[in-house]
Amino acid sequence: MWLAALAVLFLAACAPASTPTQPSASTQPSAPTPSAPPPSTTSRVVSFQSAGYALEGTLTSPQPRSAGPGILIIGGSGPIDRDGVSRIPVSTPPVYRWWAEGLAAAGFTVFRYDKRFLTHPSLDIATLDQEAQIADALAALAALRATPEVGGRAVYVIGHSEGGTLAPVVATRAVVVSGVALINTVVFPVDELLIAQLDANPAISKRVVADTRSRLEAIKADSSPSDGTVLGAGAAYWKQWIDYSSSAPARLSGLPSPLLLVQCLRDQTLPGTTLSRNLAVLRATAAKNRRARLSELAGHDHFALRPGEREPSRVFMDTLIGWLRGISH
Repeated sequence: MWLAALAVLFLAACAPASTPTQPSASTQPSAPTPSAPPPSTTSRVVSFQSAGYALEGTLTSPQPRSAGPGILIIGGSGPIDRDGVSRIPVSTPPVYRWWAEGLAAAGFTVFRYDKRFLTHPSLDIATLDQEAQIADALAALAALRATPEVGGRAVYVIGHSEGGTLAPVVATRAVVVSGVALINTVVFPVDELLIAQLDANPAISKRVVADTRSRLEAIKADSSPSDGTVLGAGAAYWKQWIDYSSSAPARLSGLPSPLLLVQCLRDQTLPGTTLSRNLAVLRATAAKNRRARLSELAGHDHFALRPGEREPSRVFMDTLIGWLRGISH
């Protein structure tokens, strides 16, 4: 059940429910589908190691190549690959590939990578926690910095959804990060968002909602079995995500590097009053941190797309590129 439950910051919980299925041959990890990059960019595979695990990603850079600023993309929750495509039947567009190609065409070298549990499907998912994901992101950042395309230049981190919770933690631990961008990231306790999402879905029974709430409360109270799971993910995963999302306002308010906060106003993962709640925290953060900038994008969804779009929103890309160019200079 973890595959559906964690997809795209619980996007599956906000959509009509379907019967969970076990991974089949079609849902097992496979290499992202190759696609021709824009004429002004080029891509290559980069392999790296993290905690003994072999991982890999795609590096997209300007063509012809020359050393320039680097960007690491940390993706959202669930079985989302380096391109942003879901490995289960929950439709997600390849937004990370689109972002990488657009940013590379603007002069940046961008690295996006596959998660540990996608590359190693035999991994016990109940043992995976946020610290493991942070370790992988730090290793990916080191791999990006070591490429000749970056050549010791400044590096930035973009986090989408769950990746936005991790991005400022990665930036703080790495020290070398020159700017952080958060795209549609929850900045209040994520367990409260999960309950709101489940409660907003008429296909989810109130019994399931109540049971999930009880399990999350036990995790927060450190009274949940260490080998227990909630929606298939381990207790440590949830405990750490709850802690990091709860402390996000203080962390972001004190972040020393430039900070871009993007909240799309049609974000389907923020049902009911949770959108206004998230916005209130983001606005307060931007008011406290003089290096922070908040951009509220009307008509854009969780993927920073407008209805019917099958390519990056020009408004979103201009916002991102304009901010990066501004702090790069």
